Amino acid sequence: MASTEKVADSNVSPITEARPRSRKKQALVLAALLLLSAAGGGAWWFTRAEPAQAAAARPQPPAPPVFVELEPFTVNLAGERVLQVSVSLQVAKAEDADQLKLYQPVVKSRMLMLLSSKSAETLQAPQGKAELAAEIATALKQPYVKDLAAPAIGGVFLTAFVIQ
Repeated sequence: MASTEKVADSNVSPITEARPRSRKKQALVLAALLLLSAAGGGAWWFTRAEPAQAAAARPQPPAPPVFVELEPFTVNLAGERVLQVSVSLQVAKAEDADQLKLYQPVVKSRMLMLLSSKSAETLQAPQGKAELAAEIATALKQPYVKDLAAPAIGGVFLTAFVIQ
């Protein structure tokens, strides 16, 4: 019987030793799962986008440009030359375009006075054309009547330019 007790004892001792190993394994697996869960939750927390922040991060598309094309002008230059020019104006908003159309006689008068004061030699150079565009913008940005805000002109474009 002593030998059967030894066999029984030998059977018991591996089971009692295996139990702590399985508890250690369970504890390690549980700790690993908690660690992975915490890592996944942290990654989600830091990479998620707030709806307000996401909307603010997206750039807003610019408003479409508003252009006003003026009728072609044909004027006598200082000397015996003739200038034929077409001009397009870029304005900030549609209200400015409406104002330019409403006060078109004033716009035409200012343009004719300015263009007829130029010489052909001055306007033939690229710098002369750039100065002319700047002078047109300055002349047309002036208020058309008292207590009326001037139109916001963002650009003057010479779309046709012929000196004869």
